[in-house]
Amino acid sequence: MDMIQLEQALAEKRILIVDDLVEARSSLKKMMSMMGANHIDTATDGNEAMRFIMERDYDIVLSDYNLGKGKDGQQILEEARYSHRLKATSLFILVTGENAIDMVMGALEYEPDAYITKPYTLNILRERMVRILQIKLALEPINEAIDEQQLEQAIALAQQTLVSQPKLRLPLTRILGKLFLRLQRYPEALAAYEALLEQRSVSWARLGQAICMHYLGDSRTAIALLRQTLTLHPLYVQCYDWLAIILQAQGDDKQAQQQLEKAVSISPKAVLRQMDLGRLALKNDDYPVAEAAFEQAVRLGRHSCYKHADNYLNFAKVVQQGLHNDGSKQSRVRSERIFKLVEELRQEYAGKDDIQYATHLLECKTYVRLDNDDKAREAAQRAEQQLTKLKQRTHAQQLQMLDAYLDTQQHVKAKQLIKQLHKDNLSEPDAAQLSAQENRLNQIAIREYTTELNAKGVSYYEQREYEKAIAAFDEAIDYEEAGISVLLNAVQAKLSYMETQNVDVRQLKDCHQLFKRIGTVGSNDERYTRYQRLRDTYARLKRAAGL
Repeated sequence: MDMIQLEQALAEKRILIVDDLVEARSSLKKMMSMMGANHIDTATDGNEAMRFIMERDYDIVLSDYNLGKGKDGQQILEEARYSHRLKATSLFILVTGENAIDMVMGALEYEPDAYITKPYTLNILRERMVRILQIKLALEPINEAIDEQQLEQAIALAQQTLVSQPKLRLPLTRILGKLFLRLQRYPEALAAYEALLEQRSVSWARLGQAICMHYLGDSRTAIALLRQTLTLHPLYVQCYDWLAIILQAQGDDKQAQQQLEKAVSISPKAVLRQMDLGRLALKNDDYPVAEAAFEQAVRLGRHSCYKHADNYLNFAKVVQQGLHNDGSKQSRVRSERIFKLVEELRQEYAGKDDIQYATHLLECKTYVRLDNDDKAREAAQRAEQQLTKLKQRTHAQQLQMLDAYLDTQQHVKAKQLIKQLHKDNLSEPDAAQLSAQENRLNQIAIREYTTELNAKGVSYYEQREYEKAIAAFDEAIDYEEAGISVLLNAVQAKLSYMETQNVDVRQLKDCHQLFKRIGTVGSNDERYTRYQRLRDTYARLKRAAGL
């Protein structure tokens, strides 16, 4: 394609130039005009660029990577693809002076048609545009079919072009591989990748081959191919992603997390990857990694199409794990961070009742961890009021309310909600969660009951009514939840009874079993002296009985 052909190719193209620096914007616009472009729009930031992209169909977008505050060039590309406003026939070219590996890798992951590094001259830009447009024009009928969702036609055209223009094997194989994978035609995708790999070693074709092998049931070979590719190309982050996917499918979540951590260390700006890492680390109870991942997901997501309330909620829940009512600076910082996230959520999702509900639950759990019972209950009441506003309350949301009731000692309401949920047709996971919450309520009730029996036993003991005290303590210790103090009280009542009455072998046997339940009491325990005294009394009475 010579100069005249380039002018003809650009003449009717609608072009968008995005750069926050007026000089750079004007210079690029001038260069494009000199090469034949007639229809050029300019945007000064990511938000303005997205408004243009949503309103108009662009043939070419040239965007600077670093656009100051707000969306950057990678996020424009990300959102343009996400919203399907960037056609297969369109070109997206990232222009930047950034050489940092995380920025370069992050941008390349979304596969722009080209990546131009500043500074560049008119001649360099012309050469790049000629090369890009030559390939794009040759593939135009295929890409038009893709834009029209005529995928079978796109495949047929790509296969015909492969025969007539074998020099385009690289881009054509990439298109064919993606189309076959999209249609789950894995043997054909594998054949396309392997045909290319017989001629030359291409990393993305090796990745495609591994993906096909995984879906065809040979995950072991897929893993070997991915590791082989990473040996040659250690910065190829998508290989780590797929290793994580395959390892998770095999049930090896720990190894999967390690692969995602490697990917994030190379390309930390991908929101979806940070979200995946956060969820996986949370599943593995690795709270430090989960916290760092969700924090990045929140930060990066603020100007991304992948912004999601779940990132805020998951981040806050992980931060809660390190929250204690110990007056430490760390706990104070953590609680402040949570309340700041709550406030941001409420502002960002003001019209979303379900998210507002989640923020009240988040506050409730935070106050519970801070042992602030009054504020925890107030937050639970706000959550309860918000729950009534939801047009359709899911079982998951009701189970969250049940958890808040139990956290704030609202046991009557908890029982009523449990009774109501038992009438519903719960899914297996929800039914399991309801059962766990019901067991929790039963344990709370038992603890309260044993505490009440213990108090009754102590009262009888203080009045020297030892038989009644023994009866109360015996009822309390029937429950496995009875603590060491209750068990010691039961021993003491039995020993005192025998010291004032006759030595009773049955009571001595009971004391023996109670000491077995108590186990060892350490010398640092405040109950140690009492424990030793009771053991001495028990031994003395046992000798008196001739045992």
